[in-house]
Amino acid sequence: MRAHAVLILLSVYVGVCFSQNVSAPNSVDQASVARIDGYLKSGDYLSALRELNYFIPRNPTNGYLYYVRGIANLNLNNRSAAEKDLLLARQTGYREGETIIDYFTSKRAMAEMFLKNLKLDAELDSARGFKIRIQPSDTLQGGIRPERTCYDVFFYDLSVKVIPENQSIEGSNTIWFTTISGTRRLQFDLFPNYEITSVKLDESTLKYDRLFGAVFVDTEKRLEPGEKHSLTVTYRGKPRVAPKAPWNGGFVWDKEKGRYHIGVACEHLGASSWWPCKDHLSDKPDSMRINLQVPAGYQGISNGNLRSVKDLGNMYTNFEWFVSYPINTYNVTLYIGDFVNFTEEYSNSLGKYNIDYYVLPKNLEKAKKYYAQTKEIIKIYEDLFGEYPFMRDGAAMVEAPFAGMEHQGAIAIGGDYGKENKKMEMWPEKYDYLLVHETGHEWWGNAVAIGDMADAWINEGFTTFAECLLAEKASGYTDYLKMIASKQRSINNLYPVVGERNINENTFLSGDIYNKGAAMLNNLRCILDNDSLFFRIIKDYYNKYKFRITTTEDFLKLVHEYSGLDLDDFFRKFLYDAEPPVLFCTYELDNKGNLKFTYQWTKTGPKFTMPFCICLNGKEVIRLNGTTSSQTFRAEKVKSFNILNENTFNERLTVPRNAFTYYYTSWPMI
Repeated sequence: MRAHAVLILLSVYVGVCFSQNVSAPNSVDQASVARIDGYLKSGDYLSALRELNYFIPRNPTNGYLYYVRGIANLNLNNRSAAEKDLLLARQTGYREGETIIDYFTSKRAMAEMFLKNLKLDAELDSARGFKIRIQPSDTLQGGIRPERTCYDVFFYDLSVKVIPENQSIEGSNTIWFTTISGTRRLQFDLFPNYEITSVKLDESTLKYDRLFGAVFVDTEKRLEPGEKHSLTVTYRGKPRVAPKAPWNGGFVWDKEKGRYHIGVACEHLGASSWWPCKDHLSDKPDSMRINLQVPAGYQGISNGNLRSVKDLGNMYTNFEWFVSYPINTYNVTLYIGDFVNFTEEYSNSLGKYNIDYYVLPKNLEKAKKYYAQTKEIIKIYEDLFGEYPFMRDGAAMVEAPFAGMEHQGAIAIGGDYGKENKKMEMWPEKYDYLLVHETGHEWWGNAVAIGDMADAWINEGFTTFAECLLAEKASGYTDYLKMIASKQRSINNLYPVVGERNINENTFLSGDIYNKGAAMLNNLRCILDNDSLFFRIIKDYYNKYKFRITTTEDFLKLVHEYSGLDLDDFFRKFLYDAEPPVLFCTYELDNKGNLKFTYQWTKTGPKFTMPFCICLNGKEVIRLNGTTSSQTFRAEKVKSFNILNENTFNERLTVPRNAFTYYYTSWPMI
């Protein structure tokens, strides 16, 4: 799933000046105003703070000065000081920055902004750090219980008829499974807005009970371990309409010049929002058949390979698709529309496969130009991680009536074909962000798959980091750093990256599973300071868990085995704590240019260690390795310096490799 737009409002960080919104206090002369403004615009936030610290005690009731100092502290990632300043700005009457003040000083306000942005109708729970309140339906969908663990699905045979005129569907699914442990009771899942017309185990019709989206079936006889059975469910009803696909999912019933253009996205919502299945990430079928019955004159596109097209004689056409690899249930999808198809062949060390493109006719020429980059993107990912994982099924991109989604072998690509890319800060112009991100999911999330939404950072963090690695492969290390800086600016630190298990937690809400997940991987690369080792870890992790279920613990164990390092404090801080480590800094800079800079990591475990960068005179960047013990760096002929972070990053600087990391700071003496 592509990263959603977050309400960072970083445009207010840089270049803020006293002439904005209110006038400077009379006691601040215009030369000082210009000087402070210049510091802010140039990114010299330490000097701006020195000036502000002089004027604020002389103007203790001027809220705007506190606000500007808060912005300067935010740019230094001195979050604690920034929050105090922003609250003082409000208390002293400053009202122009209310939204920003709320966002950076109140977790509740931040979480509510995300709910509003995603059109999520949910209640926040203060006892859970303002995560979404857990409902009984969440534990039924996300939980592991004996009624689920007693059987393993190896094949789905899904048939769905789509009836656009009343926005309804009807169909059946046969669930082929092997019994793992003896049982008389099974659970499958289907949202309660559907009518179930029959449930059969093999040839016997069974009774069932429903509780929210869970359906419990009592078998007539005990099923013994190792037995193979089929459970066939027929159903009908109106699927949920997506409030904001793909992040807040469901069906999208769109029209293009009076003709239907239909799609579905359901990653967190769950596949049982539109078809009956064992709706838990821990169980993927080995393969699957999908029959789409669509109105005559339209095409039905799904995952895998198209096996046949058949006129059903009732003004409907059946499109039979077959997926020959394991697939996440949320990745099973459909598209209905007037598509035109073009194809190209791709070759790698293992052979050849086709890449298919399905687009609306009006966008054909635009799409051909847009998709000219696909082969290059795939080639880079193959070099980084290994050959494209679904070669027998081929690859496909389908024009969707929503932004985008990583549906396996049938990736959804919204129809703006690169327009949004032009708005993306620090993104290489050659490659489109959406195509790069969703294609990366074929490796991370589709081939390597998680078993619980708590680990969704593996899907999104690795894919977001893959974007940065692609930039590095395509155009060099500086572009990699530009991408990393851009991702770090979008981190919110609202919740821990790893969520709570067995509740189908919405770990997408803050966006940190994307950007903080990527930042953690970059930080790990910097800590190891051995690219050969780092890339071997990433590639071997991919190959070990390709077509398998993986967890956060799997990755941490592999890193520890390969590196031989004790990184528990590092992973605990970046994956299980909401906030990053804090670099505690003090300094002395005399009028002769002698700098004494003292630093140590705080708010971490005792074994935490991580490098960072210091920039002298706006030119020289030096890598320092911090620990939880105090250290001192000295330099001469220093006119100015700063700590290089995502807000002070400048692509004109030569940054040492494996030195640019993500963290907060604390500056008690400025």
